[in-house]
Amino acid sequence: MITSAPSTDILIVGGGMVGGVLAHALVQAGWRVTVLEGAAPGESPSFDARLTALSEASWRYLDALGLVDASTAAHAQAIEEVRVVDAGHFGMTRITRANNHGVALGEVIANRQIEQALIQARRALPPGALDWRQPARYLGHALAADGQSVCVRFLQDGIEQQQSTRLLVAADGAHSPVRAQTGATVQHQPYGQTAIVCTARPERPHQGTGFECFTRGGPLAVLPAPAGRVSLVWVNRDEDIPALMALSDEAYAARLNQLFRARLGRLTELTARSAYPLNLVTVQELTAPRLVILGNAAHALHPVAGQGFNLCLRDVRDLVDSLRADRGVPVDPGAAERLSHYTALRAADYRRTIGLTDRLVKGFSLDLPGAGLLRGALLSALDGVRPIKNRLVRLTRGI
Repeated sequence: MITSAPSTDILIVGGGMVGGVLAHALVQAGWRVTVLEGAAPGESPSFDARLTALSEASWRYLDALGLVDASTAAHAQAIEEVRVVDAGHFGMTRITRANNHGVALGEVIANRQIEQALIQARRALPPGALDWRQPARYLGHALAADGQSVCVRFLQDGIEQQQSTRLLVAADGAHSPVRAQTGATVQHQPYGQTAIVCTARPERPHQGTGFECFTRGGPLAVLPAPAGRVSLVWVNRDEDIPALMALSDEAYAARLNQLFRARLGRLTELTARSAYPLNLVTVQELTAPRLVILGNAAHALHPVAGQGFNLCLRDVRDLVDSLRADRGVPVDPGAAERLSHYTALRAADYRRTIGLTDRLVKGFSLDLPGAGLLRGALLSALDGVRPIKNRLVRLTRGI
């Protein structure tokens, strides 16, 4: 049996970190919003044990949306400084508050803490402001004959239902079923690398300092985390991952300490490790009639420089801005000119950010004779050129 649900202005498929923030921002802008989240409460892969590094601009955006209350702020760790080094070679570049107008470079926060902030924000909304359906699995969609709406089919409580919307948003991740139905051209570039993620407790206080350490297999990010811990993201060649995952915590920590030169002392109290294969995924067509693809459904990046979620938040910001009313005149959220404006807003940021991360991966993954010495020399030279470091901070902030 198929039942019909009332129509909505904007329907978002995906209620993870990106879809959740987008829903909150759109409701604040006055839209009627429905969210379909396929995972049961507490089981979303978006809100796993990982931590996310938010740029200072991203943190301010979440704060402007009302998602940073006292509890959220208390569970975040400010990034005071970032040191970029090459394992086994001399040379280092230091990026500090001075390169960011005297404010912290960003904040590190657990994904599950972001989930709690979104849940609290939903609870504070007026009744009926947001139609949140979970678990509700997207089945398909079709443009209405008159082109004025999209009919979305989904499964909830074992019943197939449908709902019409003026704009459908695909925020359902890198393997997006919505994107697949549109037939959008997707480019996959495998890096041949996998990220191993966990957290640990360093012997010495991190004092808000993060490290990006380039190794022969890939970058090792050591980020300051709340409660005196650090977030560890070690990228390695795919063929080396099974052996690394099989190591005991003590043996794995010893490998990290050797690479990292124990800059924070010994690492102990490691959490369970998770492995994530890395690919560059980009979509050529961000929009279709009354449909937008954003977040990881539009771009999945290498974790070097920590740009993934920050780029997603700029997607959210620009989409909400593109749908704002013109001097009080009602706006059709699915109008072709609005979606074209959104695509134009995102083009330069995509080229800049995706290009930056891809170049860093390829440039610092070269395993050629003398490559390490060259990287070390470049890092030392860069450390003395403040305008370049300031520019790098602006690039990673997305402004």
